[in-house]
Amino acid sequence: MPTGKPGTELQVFDDLTQFSKAVEVAGFAFDFQSLTKLNINFFEPSDRYLILNIKDYGDDPNNLLFLNEDKTFLYSKVPPPQKAFETFEKVYSKPYGKSTVLAFVTLNKALTSYKKKLEALINSMREFEQNFDAKRYRELTFEYAALYDRVEDFNDIVIRLEESGIKEVETRLISFDYSVLIAESASLLDRCRNRLNMLKDIARDHEMQTATEFNKRLERLNVLIMKLTALTIIFMTPNIIAGHFGMNFAYMPELRVPWVYPAVIASQIAIVLSLIVVFRRMKWL
Repeated sequence: MPTGKPGTELQVFDDLTQFSKAVEVAGFAFDFQSLTKLNINFFEPSDRYLILNIKDYGDDPNNLLFLNEDKTFLYSKVPPPQKAFETFEKVYSKPYGKSTVLAFVTLNKALTSYKKKLEALINSMREFEQNFDAKRYRELTFEYAALYDRVEDFNDIVIRLEESGIKEVETRLISFDYSVLIAESASLLDRCRNRLNMLKDIARDHEMQTATEFNKRLERLNVLIMKLTALTIIFMTPNIIAGHFGMNFAYMPELRVPWVYPAVIASQIAIVLSLIVVFRRMKWL
């Protein structure tokens, strides 16, 4: 029951149906089932209440907060641990102290899950750097982009909560802790952005390395083709001469000349040597 101070009644639920009923008993009715299916972080303020949907990474990613002047409700499959509230015991006695602390602790819990997700992605990225795989690159890019979008939404929410002056979340009561939360979320956003850029750089380096290796193989192939072409030309001329003397005609006077045979051999050798010299100068051999 309310004690007269705003935001003093606090209830935590790990069952969405019970959470919805408690909010309805308080005089508000919403389709929270549909709300939890939205894959975004958001908050909806009004004169009578504030709804925060903060998603993290886990089996059940929703942290759903409903705050109004007298009551604060939290739905989460894994609520924040009790020790997370111990630091703020002095804030509880102040107007909207409990709702402010619960909102902060819930936001901090989500941010911690983002950090863990980023560290897991970084470890995967180290393995990926050692062995580039196009499919894994697409998967990592998608995961990093999804985390970046999630953290960006989160960072926007915490800044808007501070700037909007919403009474249910009096950030000035824990201004230092809230400033740290904003700074950490901004830092995490930068880290996600940097990792996305690093991932693109790795893919670009791999493409350049692949292109370089391909060009080297192509160059070796071109050299081999030039050598084969040169050898073909070198041995083609002697074959032409040999083919000439292998023809069967009745009248071939050179066959009766004694010096023709050694002359043909000498000319073949001379032609071969000349072609070798020419192709060496052309660097084909």
